[in-house]
Amino acid sequence: MKKLITLSILALLAVGCTTQPKFDPAVTETVVIDGKTFNIPKGATPSPHLATKKEIEFYKKSGVSNCKQGDVIWDAEDSKAQIAKAIESGNPEIHKELAQKGLIGCASPVK
Repeated sequence: MKKLITLSILALLAVGCTTQPKFDPAVTETVVIDGKTFNIPKGATPSPHLATKKEIEFYKKSGVSNCKQGDVIWDAEDSKAQIAKAIESGNPEIHKELAQKGLIGCASPVK
């Protein structure tokens, strides 16, 4: 009986520790960049600066249509690793794939 209880507890701990909530771009948090306030998805990393024209054009070509001057670019927590791995393997389409999945994007300043 003690073995059964111990195994049950270990199974619950294993499941609880390995399941993480899925990234949801609709759940946001507030960050301040260059003195402006932005709502970016919780768990995303914003760029440390406002988006440049070159970055905006690149993201628009990748499928992120809402980028404009004065916005900040963000990407989901694990997308940086996916981008690095894709670049290593020669996958130039990684930003398009991430944009389609909603794992990269832009945020406008909060008014």
